Amino acid sequence: MSSASKFNYPVTEFMILRIRTMLLTGLVSFGLMGCSAHPGSGNWGLVDPANGGVSKVIVHFEGRAELINASNGEASHHCFWGGKSGNEMQLDCTTPQDTETRLRFYLSVDGQDQATLSYDGKLVGRYKRLPL
Repeated sequence: MSSASKFNYPVTEFMILRIRTMLLTGLVSFGLMGCSAHPGSGNWGLVDPANGGVSKVIVHFEGRAELINASNGEASHHCFWGGKSGNEMQLDCTTPQDTETRLRFYLSVDGQDQATLSYDGKLVGRYKRLPL
């Protein structure tokens, strides 16, 4: 007795049903992978606070980010981010004073708890992951 006959399906209909089930499972799995957070998502604090103008980098899951000014604790840049690679993200930012000019920063995650922020090929600061 074949496995198809257990369900009272002809063999071709059973195979079509199995293929559809496998495709649906694959599509759902692929869709869920796209929803996982980038390793750069989260709150990052400057490792050496005396060493930089950007004290925090706050990267939200939904594609927004802020760079926090070390001197006054306010957002100096409002950004949209996108994953450039598995461990690097590109932040396209504007300042409150000039919302037209786009400034491009890069946040590179080194391991799970360390990251570097750069602008125009120069290091802005080294950061550690902060608890939420």
